[in-house]
Amino acid sequence: MILWFIYFLLSLVFMVLCYPTNPIVVLFANKDGELPSFLHYWQTWDNSVYCSESVENAPKFLRYDWNKHYREYKDADEYLKSVNRERWYCVCIDEDFSIIERIQRYFCAVLWLTRNCAYGFGFYVLGLTVSPTLEIKQSDHTLFIKEVFGNGLFGAWSYKNTAPICKIGDYVVSWENFLGWKIKADTSFDTRAMIANRIALRFKKEGD
Repeated sequence: MILWFIYFLLSLVFMVLCYPTNPIVVLFANKDGELPSFLHYWQTWDNSVYCSESVENAPKFLRYDWNKHYREYKDADEYLKSVNRERWYCVCIDEDFSIIERIQRYFCAVLWLTRNCAYGFGFYVLGLTVSPTLEIKQSDHTLFIKEVFGNGLFGAWSYKNTAPICKIGDYVVSWENFLGWKIKADTSFDTRAMIANRIALRFKKEGD
């Protein structure tokens, strides 16, 4: 808990750094959507800046014909292989973008990094390599995972809570909490897990 709290405070610092600088950092991405050198910490560890999801999650007026310009494949660099992780890579197959498409691509990338702010820091700097020896406790709305023999201080842990709190009109208010580290529980290998720091509420219409 002590290590996570320190890392949590650091994650807030990194997010404060990344939110205003994401629009600038995106300009340094290469044609495949990879950021160079230390700027890679701004990038989501498991995806390119120009990934297909950046378009799928953008407002309709910003969506361009991604399939015309890119292809994706799953692979791992030497570091990711050493921590048993894979990521998606983009390959630009058509560099003939119109001016409108370039503008759309830029804003899709900025929104993607904003939605997943400081993910590289959360994985490479604030993440832990977690052993597969885990203790798992689960109920209807909560999931707690604890590393029995950890490589980090006191071991890694993960806590999810989606319990309902109250009802407001037709909406049910629930927790949407994810704390600790994003532990991959279905593996038999040591695996890198990025920090989890979501503390939020969810509003869902009853019956949906």
